[in-house]
Amino acid sequence: MISYKDEDVYDKRPETPPEESCCGSGCNPCILDIHQKLLKQWEERRKNNVIIEPMRNLISPTSFNPFIVSDTYKASQDYIFIRLEYKESNIDNDKSLHLVPGQHIILRSNSMSKAYTPISWSNKNLLLLVKVYPTGKFSQLLNNAKKNDEFEIRGPYGDFRYKYNSFQEIIMFCIGSGITAVYSLAKIIVENEIEETRISFIAGFRSILCVPLKKELQYLSDYWNFVCTLHISENLISVTKIFMVLILKMGV
Repeated sequence: MISYKDEDVYDKRPETPPEESCCGSGCNPCILDIHQKLLKQWEERRKNNVIIEPMRNLISPTSFNPFIVSDTYKASQDYIFIRLEYKESNIDNDKSLHLVPGQHIILRSNSMSKAYTPISWSNKNLLLLVKVYPTGKFSQLLNNAKKNDEFEIRGPYGDFRYKYNSFQEIIMFCIGSGITAVYSLAKIIVENEIEETRISFIAGFRSILCVPLKKELQYLSDYWNFVCTLHISENLISVTKIFMVLILKMGV
């Protein structure tokens, strides 16, 4: 909600995080950089007498909030799903989880942190698709996580905002775990009844066994405006790697 008023009754100055909030591990974005960005936006609004009533979000771009693991399960050979739920049981009725498709969060446990793009969320939990690397410390931590294990989240980050019916056709390219950045956006476009935008979704994976979200992509392929092509790179010929193209519209 944005309005123009004489008195600033809603919009409060972003709280300055302490210097020790920066972990020094090169997070992108750094919590101190985010604060400077929010402060600049706030000062611009005050200068122009613009009042914005902030959403009551369960996560914050300048502070970590506790979440617990509510479920984990296999997505494919190299991927897992992990669902994280807001830890506090008492939540104000006007407070919930707010994200925009394509935005990412920072997930932290002890001294380690990593950015992930949620593929779905509800009022107090979010679902991550995580690629598990054999030598990846954080992905192995998530792979071995148990129910009720605690993690911390801050965010969301990302300024991209999609406006419906902005284009006649959108071509989305992704490789491997990059699918998380485009899947949720494709889903909101395809499921919107007033959308006339066509989506050409092109994804590449090492093996058909490594493809996550197969059921989800098949579901979207039932819509008239979504076509998905999977490029699978496998050593099918002894000296040459070729691409095997699977068109989900054909029922593969």
